Amino acid sequence: MKLSNLKKVPCIVWCLALNACVLLGWRATTPTLFNSYNSPHYVYRLEIYNASLWQRIVHYDQKDPAVVRLYRVDPRELLGESEVVDLSGGSSIDWQLDPPVQANKVYVGLDVMFENIPSECTETAQIPGCPNTRP
Repeated sequence: MKLSNLKKVPCIVWCLALNACVLLGWRATTPTLFNSYNSPHYVYRLEIYNASLWQRIVHYDQKDPAVVRLYRVDPRELLGESEVVDLSGGSSIDWQLDPPVQANKVYVGLDVMFENIPSECTETAQIPGCPNTRP
């Protein structure tokens, strides 16, 4: 194909091709939401994302690569994000935020741990179901 033939391609075709490349690049590098879970008193939300195509290529040895993010619900704030981890061994969630097991940690599967997470049940927050709530 000669260079002069490329000059005959309309500008709109070049724009559409460029947009398609950008969209495919974005899709290949962005994780997609798989599921979300709320903490027992709905103060925190845990989101599990399937790894992007690029992350799956880089972590080819993992059966179920995923990224986990922990958010505070109100005000909306990202508290932590994991590296790409393999959740093929299970994605059980353990909220260790309040008594009787108050370690201020959240575990997801075997590989993800978020530390120093504030308790859901505080003296100032009167959340129904918390031990400090007065009837």
